[in-house]
Amino acid sequence: MTREEALASYRPVRASIRRVLGDAVVACSRADIMRAAKQLGCWADGGIAVPEGGEEQAYEMISDVALFEPNQRGRRAYDRFLSGPAQRLDAPDLALAQPMARAWFSIFRSTDRHETVGVWLQDLLDGDRRLWMMDEGLEASAPENATFGVRLFDAGPFHAGFGVIAHPDEETIEMSMQMKASSGRTLFRHSLAATLYGDDLRERLPMSAEQEEFPQAVLERLLTAEDGTAARRGGPAVSRKGPPRR
Repeated sequence: MTREEALASYRPVRASIRRVLGDAVVACSRADIMRAAKQLGCWADGGIAVPEGGEEQAYEMISDVALFEPNQRGRRAYDRFLSGPAQRLDAPDLALAQPMARAWFSIFRSTDRHETVGVWLQDLLDGDRRLWMMDEGLEASAPENATFGVRLFDAGPFHAGFGVIAHPDEETIEMSMQMKASSGRTLFRHSLAATLYGDDLRERLPMSAEQEEFPQAVLERLLTAEDGTAARRGGPAVSRKGPPRR
């Protein structure tokens, strides 16, 4: 496979991922969004509060956790989406939405550039399993041996990622690897994704004294009613205070 052939295969996948995630977020209930925002430390005074300038990044993080991390009953909003609204997707998008359900969040190390396009990764929480990740941006910018958290799924000849790339510190990486080796899982209070996303929001995007209001268009996508329709007046308010630090 040449570079041009690989990119011709990858770019429609990337566009389809964006469409699927855009449709899937409406399957999140208000409870799903509140749970995710609380786990990321973005819920304060009955509403979502985010770092100034970090609204879109916070939106993607909250959406990712709300969709793909199970609630206290072990259920995921994304599975609810697949069993209902996803059936209205075009056939190519539905075909991609199904393997996206098997995506997992882990800590990876970029070892080198793939010989065709993209990068080779090691999954540090899965015995250094080697994976081909197709990502033009990461190929261009990631230094060798960069370590990061991201959600990946098997898209056929390559793996593709979505959500936000998180930047764990060395202590968190070592602790995650030790816990995985000893117990088979990471024993953070919340999921690994929520833990790393929350750390990023607090450390990489520090809260200011007064927060910018969450963009209305983003709010309408985040704060959804139980039936999947946009929340009307009376929904959770957006706080202008930063959330309490944990």
